[in-house]
Amino acid sequence: MKKEKRIPTILGLVLLVGTIYLTTQLLNSPKGTSIKANQSCNPINPQITNKTNTSATISFTTSDNCSSSLNINNFTYQNSKPKGKVHYYEVDKLEADKNYQFVIISDGKKYESNDYIFKTAQKPGTVIPVSNLAWGKVFTPENSPADNAIVYLNIPGASPLSALVTTSGHWNISLAVSFNEGLTDWFYLPNNIEEDIVVIAPNYPSTQIVSNTSRNNPVPDIILGQNNFSSPSAIEMPEVSTGSLINNDINLVQDQPLKILNPKTNESINSLKPDIFGTANPNSQLKIKIESPIVYNDEIKVDSNGEWNWSPSQDLTPGEHTVTVTDENNNKISQRFIVLAAEASSPAFSASSSANLITKTPSPTPTKIISTTPTKTPTTITPTKKITPTEIPATYPSTASGIPKTGTILPTFTLIILSFISLVFGLVSLKKF
Repeated sequence: MKKEKRIPTILGLVLLVGTIYLTTQLLNSPKGTSIKANQSCNPINPQITNKTNTSATISFTTSDNCSSSLNINNFTYQNSKPKGKVHYYEVDKLEADKNYQFVIISDGKKYESNDYIFKTAQKPGTVIPVSNLAWGKVFTPENSPADNAIVYLNIPGASPLSALVTTSGHWNISLAVSFNEGLTDWFYLPNNIEEDIVVIAPNYPSTQIVSNTSRNNPVPDIILGQNNFSSPSAIEMPEVSTGSLINNDINLVQDQPLKILNPKTNESINSLKPDIFGTANPNSQLKIKIESPIVYNDEIKVDSNGEWNWSPSQDLTPGEHTVTVTDENNNKISQRFIVLAAEASSPAFSASSSANLITKTPSPTPTKIISTTPTKTPTTITPTKKITPTEIPATYPSTASGIPKTGTILPTFTLIILSFISLVFGLVSLKKF
């Protein structure tokens, strides 16, 4: 009787066990390329700025163009842009002196942290200060407007402030409605004190400039990557032949289009004395008219750079207003805006022009309580700590709950190939015996 040989069966089992072991190791080992892809949409350096008793701004950046949304106490806001590297959310109609927890959703993944919490300011007991504005322009090294960059302004004694740069390169921050560092009342701007300006822009190094409050209106032009203000280029005077007279009326600055840069169309603002500014032909005269229950008329002169700004001498009433600017050639431009009640406070949320409310569910009480004395977290740019261009602190979300490990298709292919080899080997051996 011929003895049955079982070597093929044993070998097949060994191959099968080896395949299972190898597959398990491959599945459990992290793949650098997959994690790298995940991290490209991690929120970088989230900041909480422009805190008042009714509003706040939350901003962050990502390495790649990513979609994002913001969830505050189960209220979700969608970014107005489908994808981008800069994410800037202005949320208003919050309640005074209240804690708010938020979650960042970036590229479909939720990011939560104990630092993702802020407290609104107390309801101020004094009137809004006299209109005051910090504004200017930001350009790339190629002299193009630094569209979508974020300007962070830190003034000693004030709560951190920020603004988003427009497509024309302009930015503006209303200091009249800024709060003090303790969030107990309005911030009254001292004259001639040092301030820090930090600019974050996609694809460019961060820029930090030490400035002074005495030159906030306007702030000199900022060039990305340069840690000092750009100096105005020298203007070459036309050559004049001997004996001829120099015309002192030569216009050395290019004409500017008539524009209203602030407030934006249909923008809701908290200030009863809004700062209104724009561009026009240099050294020209403008007529300004505010149409509201009380009509305001005034005339101003445009500066030599083609820029102008104006604010009403009296408080505007809450509601809709229209500003009309007319130049010397009778060109007109109008803009509608809304003035919110100074003491208005509502438990409901509303999104500003940069974010859209998409879902609403009952709002739970935050589980983490912060003391009424504000404390600085690593996610806030503070006036006392200067940030160098290479040392912008980055805050990453908590990984206490673990990061999902994603593998590749290699283990599957390996299993299929080894199983196929085992099957073929077994069939061949079976035919021999």
